[in-house]
Amino acid sequence: MNITFTGKQVDIGDRLKKHVEDALEATVTKYFNAPFGCIVAFSKEGEDFSAEVTVHPAKNMILKGSGSAGDPYSAFDNAHEHIATRLRRNKNKLNNHKGKLGFSELAYQAVLPLHETEDEMDVDVNAPITIAETDANIPVCTVSEAVMYMDLANECALMFRNASNNHISMVYRRKDGNIGWVEPKA
Repeated sequence: MNITFTGKQVDIGDRLKKHVEDALEATVTKYFNAPFGCIVAFSKEGEDFSAEVTVHPAKNMILKGSGSAGDPYSAFDNAHEHIATRLRRNKNKLNNHKGKLGFSELAYQAVLPLHETEDEMDVDVNAPITIAETDANIPVCTVSEAVMYMDLANECALMFRNASNNHISMVYRRKDGNIGWVEPKA
């Protein structure tokens, strides 16, 4: 498995690289035979270190985990534990559905109103920036599988094509911690 290391105000030595490689190889290859790769980013925030681990174990699947601690080894161990827990928790679902993962490539663009001049635009300088994405992978799955993929990717929302009726739907994590499900009317 190809592992890419980045460090922001952190020197990543050979010992730390070996620790990360051994841990990730053991965990990810336990569930996936040929993972694509992994990115491990270390940074220093005040007196604490933080580690963000992004694993690409299979096509169209990304796992993210993060952790922070007083030293980079413990920070990585916390992030690694997040990923290991997600894999372990969803092991049966991943194994049962591994053969029938069908992803359709859909392209979408954010369409923003175009104005002739800047004078016509009402610009709120405090508003968040809208970023137009060019394409996205939309999984064909059930609602429970969509929730699993959302948890594995550590995202707050996931758009998917519902396998039961072939409509585009979305699941999201609500502020109260529960899962919301949006399915437009036909």
